[in-house]
Amino acid sequence: MIEKNGFGDSAVATLATSVAGNDTMGIEGWYHVECRDAQGNLKWEESFPNLVVAVGKQLMLDTLLKGSSYSVTGPFLGLTNASLTPAAADTMTTLVGGGKEFTNYTVGGSAVRGTASFASATSTGLTPSNVTSSTATPITYTITGAGGTIYGCFLVTGTGAVSTQSSTAGTLYSEGNFTTAKTTTAGDTVAVTYSTTATS
Repeated sequence: MIEKNGFGDSAVATLATSVAGNDTMGIEGWYHVECRDAQGNLKWEESFPNLVVAVGKQLMLDTLLKGSSYSVTGPFLGLTNASLTPAAADTMTTLVGGGKEFTNYTVGGSAVRGTASFASATSTGLTPSNVTSSTATPITYTITGAGGTIYGCFLVTGTGAVSTQSSTAGTLYSEGNFTTAKTTTAGDTVAVTYSTTATS
């Protein structure tokens, strides 16, 4: 009788060098709004997220990465008088040109959009993620005339942007809606704070 046996070895080796995960960054912003009556009593308050539209992102990246002779104009913060359906393709023409800006207010005694003055950005920690934020000083809008219903806020900046109400000049950066529309009357003050955060 002849017996035959088979023997074998198998090995798999994997070598990975300079492994790095994808570096991603998300940018989000929030509008915080408080309304008080002429006596200073709080009528309503709400915070809601924004959509940074395509032309706003393009302006941000072209300015920061491509490089251009650019100085900050504004940014100017306006209020809306109709419900928005925020979309990436929106521009100042589709928003303000569509008659959606609320204008029954003054800022500092003048009938102009408020100027958003941002503080220097700050970062909170490096791991497990880096969160960098910048917040604008609150802007106070004094409601005039017949008052009216406010549906949300928008931010416009870039070359040509102006504080003039109903102007379509400049680049729409962001827009957002209240969960429910808010009613105002003459003498009310509406304080709006915009903050933006980049997380990686």
